[in-house]
Amino acid sequence: MQSFIFDYYGYNVKDIIDSHFDYQNYRFILISTTESESNISKLDDFLISLRQNFEDDIVYFVKNRYNQYISLNDATNIILLTYKIGDIQLDTLQKMHMIYQNYNQGRLNLDEIITLWEQRIEYLENQCLVILNFDNPAHKDLYEYAMYAIGMAENALQYMSDLKIDFKEYFVTTLTHRRIKKLDKWEIFNPFNLIFDHSGRDLAELYKNDIITLNQLIQITTQYRYKISEYQYLLARILFPVSVFDILEDIYLDKNYDYTEGIYQAIQAQEKHMQKVKSFYKYMISNLNIRPIRWLDL
Repeated sequence: MQSFIFDYYGYNVKDIIDSHFDYQNYRFILISTTESESNISKLDDFLISLRQNFEDDIVYFVKNRYNQYISLNDATNIILLTYKIGDIQLDTLQKMHMIYQNYNQGRLNLDEIITLWEQRIEYLENQCLVILNFDNPAHKDLYEYAMYAIGMAENALQYMSDLKIDFKEYFVTTLTHRRIKKLDKWEIFNPFNLIFDHSGRDLAELYKNDIITLNQLIQITTQYRYKISEYQYLLARILFPVSVFDILEDIYLDKNYDYTEGIYQAIQAQEKHMQKVKSFYKYMISNLNIRPIRWLDL
């Protein structure tokens, strides 16, 4: 891989760890891609516009010696991205939400989210659960928690469906992320992690992943002047479980790897997640006139 990097990009590096290397206070990340050169060029144009507001925080593509984004290594298309090493603050994410609020008059389509959630639940039930090995105690424990998680997901799905009935007004979108598991430059500015959605998508991830507390979540939603419908969207997002689902999908994709440690980490995360759901729901019921979820009142 060192010779590939030198041949295509001119960097003489000694150590490559988990497909990344550091060079002159910049981190470089190699990823395989199925995207076309033209699609990556469009993404790069968007990153250039981001750079106008976020300067050195931004992640950007590195072109190779041939002035192309895509390089070929062992029949695999590779792209190289980089960013300046350094900390990032929660304020940066909030700034992103503010700048891209109603970008191009974007509107959130709840039907698309409902369909995606339905498809994921079906995929988990029909593909992932059936390959678990019940002779493995970790897989047996995972199955029990997965069934509970699917129940939570179905409740989140129903709540989202009710939201569509209760509120006919559209939801304004902003620049958000597919996932936020930690607060760093790569997570926030990775172009393949960016997506337009309601800000509640990000806030739910921040809260579920212990990046912000309940008090911080309430403070931010107050600053954003959330309406009742937006709080309910946020609740549905918080209610939808991910930790157990993610490990189930990992096992399905690589059945030979020993995921025992990851399984119990996911189970622990789900137990904590349930506490977070109830804490946020209790605040909502006490302070806002929202549609109740009866089983959370127990």
